[in-house]
This record gives sequence, C-alpha cells and structure tokens, in this order.
Amino acid sequence: MTPDTSSPTLSPNGTFTVVSLRHPQGCRTYLIADPASREALALDVHLDFVQQVAERVRDEGWSLRYVVDSHTHADHPSGSARLAELSGAARVAHAAGEHVGVTVTPADGETLALGEHGVTVRHAPGHTPDHLVLLTDRELFSGDSLFIGGVARTDFLGGDAGTLHDSLHRILADLDDDVILLPGHDYENRGQSTVGAERADNPWLAMERAAFIENLTANPPPRPANMDALLRLNQGGVEIPRSMSATEAVEHVAGGGATTVIDVRTGVEHDDKHVAGSRLIPLDQLSQRLDEVRATPAPRLLLCRTGARAQQALETLSRHEISGLSVVEGGIEAFVDAGGDVERGKAGMSLERQVRIGAGSLVVLGIALGWSLHPAFTLLSAFVGAGLVFAGVTDWCGMGLLLAKAPWNRSASTGTGGAGAPAACAATAPTACAATAPPD
Repeated sequence: MTPDTSSPTLSPNGTFTVVSLRHPQGCRTYLIADPASREALALDVHLDFVQQVAERVRDEGWSLRYVVDSHTHADHPSGSARLAELSGAARVAHAAGEHVGVTVTPADGETLALGEHGVTVRHAPGHTPDHLVLLTDRELFSGDSLFIGGVARTDFLGGDAGTLHDSLHRILADLDDDVILLPGHDYENRGQSTVGAERADNPWLAMERAAFIENLTANPPPRPANMDALLRLNQGGVEIPRSMSATEAVEHVAGGGATTVIDVRTGVEHDDKHVAGSRLIPLDQLSQRLDEVRATPAPRLLLCRTGARAQQALETLSRHEISGLSVVEGGIEAFVDAGGDVERGKAGMSLERQVRIGAGSLVVLGIALGWSLHPAFTLLSAFVGAGLVFAGVTDWCGMGLLLAKAPWNRSASTGTGGAGAPAACAATAPTACAATAPPD
C-alpha cells in the first residue's frame, strides 16, 4: 500500500511527531507520538490502514496508548476496533456515539496523556453529535468539522448547522493563527493549513450564523449509499463478512450500494450483463489497480460469474492489506436468480465456456497429432487433462487467467459509472460542494 505519508515530521517548535496517511477516498489517518516517552495515539484509522499503522508503530518503537475516532464515520470503515485489538490500546470516542468496545469517553477539555505531555480533547458537535477534535500545543486535528477551505455537512446522523457554527467559533476563539490545521478529510491533497489561513480564506468562517445555516443546509448532496452498513460496523462493532449471499447482495444494491460492487470478470462478460454503477476491474488487473479498489466505498462486494474468481480476488487484495471485502456467493448468476437488476448488452462468451472449448481443442489436437505424426504428441492431451484436474481440485485455472488477457475479452467499458463518481460531499463553498468531494 502506498498512501501519502508526506508529513512524518516533527511539528515546527512543537512537542509531538505527527504522521499523516491519506487514503484514496480522501480521508486522513494520523499518528501522534511523544518522542521522549515514545507513547503514541492513532486518530481516525481507516480499516485499510490497520496493518500499516501497526507496522509503523512497531518500526518506530512506539507504544500505542490510544486509538481515537473523532466521530461516527458514515463514509468509510473505521479500523479502530481491529487496531486496538492488535495493539492493546484503549479505544476513545465521545459517549454520545455509543460505540461498542470504547473504554475511554473523555469530557470536553479532558487530556489524553502521552508521556509527560497531553493531547486535549474538545467536544465539537455539529457534523455529528459525538464529534471530537484534538489539540496539541501546535496542531488542531479537526476531524470532519473544519476542512481546508470548507466545513462539514450537517444533514444526517443528528447533525446541526447552527451547532457546527457555534462549535467552530468556540474552538477557534482560543487558538493562535499559526496553529496547524490537520483535517480528517483532504479532498485536494493539500496536506495542512493554519488557523490563520482559514480565518482569512475560508468563506464559512466569515459568515454570520444565519447565513451559515442557510447556505449549509441548502441543496444537500446525496447521503452515502452504504451508510447503514458502515454504521453497523463503526458503531456496533459488526465485522464485514468475507462472503455475502446473493439475496443479501440484491438487498444491498437495491439500497443504493451498487457503487460498492467490484466486478472482476472480463470486459466481454461485463458487457453481456452487469450491475449498473459497479466498477469493472478484471481479476488479472487487480494488482495494477489497487487504488481504484481502495477508492471504492466499503463494504466492497466482489462479483464474478459464479464466485470462484471473486474468491481469488479477495485473496489477492487481502495480501495487499485491503479490507472490507465480501465475495458475492454464486456470482452474478445467483444475483440475477435472486431478483437482482442488471444492465444487459451484447451477449459474449463466458470465460468458462472459452476454457472448455480451448481445453477440448487441445485434447483433440494432441490425439490427432499423436496419431498422424508422433505418439509423443499425445502428451499434450495428457497435460491438458492433468491441468483440468488441477483446476477442479484447487479452483485455480491458468488457462482461464491466460484467456482473460486475450483481446476479445477486453472491453471499452470501464464499468465505473457509479463507483468512480462523487456521491455525497462535505460543503466547501458558500453555495455548493466541491465536485470531487466524497461522502462525509
């Protein structure tokens, strides 16, 4: 995994070492460490980053004391529970979030100690009722309250625009201009700002309360399609299953979750029929298109014709430390049988049929050459037969992987009609949200 780690640096004149990891979805995970005691805190850990954060903590020789969620995330899966389990760290969140497994629920102004120093927790409701921000001597970790040039949306999860306005002005009132702003979402990969720069340039901070409420609540963007599933994960501690029945997949897609489907079939199979809005990433291209997988909202549904290639895809992606994956049992055939809606195009030959035709042709060719030219050619037939037995036992077919690369199995279609497009976003301008902003 190759996230942006552009700020593993000691804050200027500050106390703590801060490491920032940017996910392709635009959300940021932070590590805050005290160099003297080597105690550390992890903030807003994306599920995809759990192993990387754990390895970074180990490599630096840090002791992870706390894993903090700034709020109940509705756009991406939190890795807090898994990281806390791996590290033995205490989980931290506001009591209003009612997160299962959280053991530390700090009050406004309370300090989380790292060595002889502390990180101050401030309650900053507005985006959600349980929202927290963290303050060090030089940094404001604003979560999803204040962004670079923008502020958070407030139209779901108990959000309130007036409350957000009040929280921002209350928190910022005590901060110097040179305090570094490190937000929970960074849509344009700018990394950081300062409180002074936001006071000068962020239009939302210049608005009176009534104008702030009016502009922020006008024309809200769509809600995250998979919000309910993520809330069950992030608030209730429910794990994303490694497989999902076709019936469950139909319900998930019908609820707006088509953009979470990753189709790992060939292009020609996708053209035949596919889930509208799904993302096409053929199995043989997965390792080269990992960031496209990461950019797909979780839980990510892996779909092929019958389920075998989707299982291989899960194993491949798991090796690359990508989480939140579910194989759709029975593939698109079972999905259709369960009543799932698909878009249909020009029918193409499935990869399984191509393998049967190819293998049968090689067997016939070996026998014909062995009879007409030399008996040794019958070894070709024996080799193909052994390969089919191996494929049946292991569920891995080299001929299928080879045929998937053939030109006739390619397609001009990308299959990214929904997954690659922004859905719901955080407000970043007085009258509209940024076109590239993801949900939250």
